[in-house]
Amino acid sequence: MITAKEILMGRDIDYPLTMGMIYNLFDLLPRVNWVRFQYGKPLIVNSGYRPVDINASVGGANNSSHTLCMAVDFKDADGDFALWCLNSLDIIKHAGLYMESPDYTRGWVHLQSRPTNNNPFIP
Repeated sequence: MITAKEILMGRDIDYPLTMGMIYNLFDLLPRVNWVRFQYGKPLIVNSGYRPVDINASVGGANNSSHTLCMAVDFKDADGDFALWCLNSLDIIKHAGLYMESPDYTRGWVHLQSRPTNNNPFIP
């Protein structure tokens, strides 16, 4: 099970969450856990909550869903999870999640609960 602690990565200590961010986090968790359950294998959080300063330092998008606790990246060195997601878009859609194209996220899979123009797979 993916936990809030994994997504927060301890960053909430120096960068406290707003009520809206807490809501977003607890909306995201059951969605990604349902996908993880359907996938049937462990997933490791590569990047979760990224405060604006940290997001900028890692080259994240200006309006990144990570800054709002609405996105999580999972390690995927071999591309297995990305391939599973591409073959299971109905599950991603059912979870109310959006996935960035694996063409732009080699080595990880980005899932978020907020639609954007950059997410081609829309529920």
